[in-house]
Amino acid sequence: MKITVTHETSLLELLQETFPDASTNKLKKVIRCGCIRHKNAVVKHPEFLLQKGDAIEYTKYEAKRSYRERTMAPILYEDGTIVASFKPSGTPLTGKNVGGVRSLNNTLNSDLSHLYKKTIAVTPVMNLRTDENGICVFCKRDDLRQALRQVCTKAVKHYRVWVCGDFENKKGTLRAWAELNQRGFLRQWHESDAEGLVECTMKYTVIRNEEEISLLDVEMVQIFENQLCMQLMQSGHPVLGDKANTQYRVDYPYPYTYNYKVEIPHPANGKKLTLATTLPTLFIDEKK
Repeated sequence: MKITVTHETSLLELLQETFPDASTNKLKKVIRCGCIRHKNAVVKHPEFLLQKGDAIEYTKYEAKRSYRERTMAPILYEDGTIVASFKPSGTPLTGKNVGGVRSLNNTLNSDLSHLYKKTIAVTPVMNLRTDENGICVFCKRDDLRQALRQVCTKAVKHYRVWVCGDFENKKGTLRAWAELNQRGFLRQWHESDAEGLVECTMKYTVIRNEEEISLLDVEMVQIFENQLCMQLMQSGHPVLGDKANTQYRVDYPYPYTYNYKVEIPHPANGKKLTLATTLPTLFIDEKK
């Protein structure tokens, strides 16, 4: 069965539209059992991004095949140097399991080793806290790890984020100067430039407002870990649910940040590489 894509969407969302009576769990099994092909290649990742005009081939799903399938991390991009995946909130990036949830790094190592029938160990070169949602980039080659870390410091990240308060202007720029310690972590904010300080610039667009909270689309170059939440707090607009950095106590289950696109120069050829995933309902403009 051939299915043509009419608008940009993820593979799972396309199947949900095509088979509205099927449960989400069953559709995920359909994908992970290898029933979907795109450009003659089997796609097993529910978050795989499809563009308008793309076509996929669907073959009949057999339930008896499901017991052999593994729960795989969504891979957004992969080549001989890097692999990009999406980390949902609550999933640790590295280290041991947290609350019974396996880290994304360990899951990718297991998935890729199983896929290629040999031991593969990837290393993250972008950091995300456990309670954050976002795109993560991993290095597949030890000899290029440090070079890739340097490349990722030039990455432009695009976020959707819910913050406290209203904004006077629909579009604007938040600018501050950071004093970093020797390990590259924030020591102190400054309101003006001085020797040894690093400028942090964040461009924002207000997507919508709801009862003294705002949904922003943010573009920034991340200079240090957790810069997004810290800089928004510094500007007087703390992220909803970000209890690690603010005194703003509201019973939100996790910080409402979503890193949906990353632009980096590819370490092999220097060309811009865009990594993207679809936005969930919580982070889109409902008026569209």
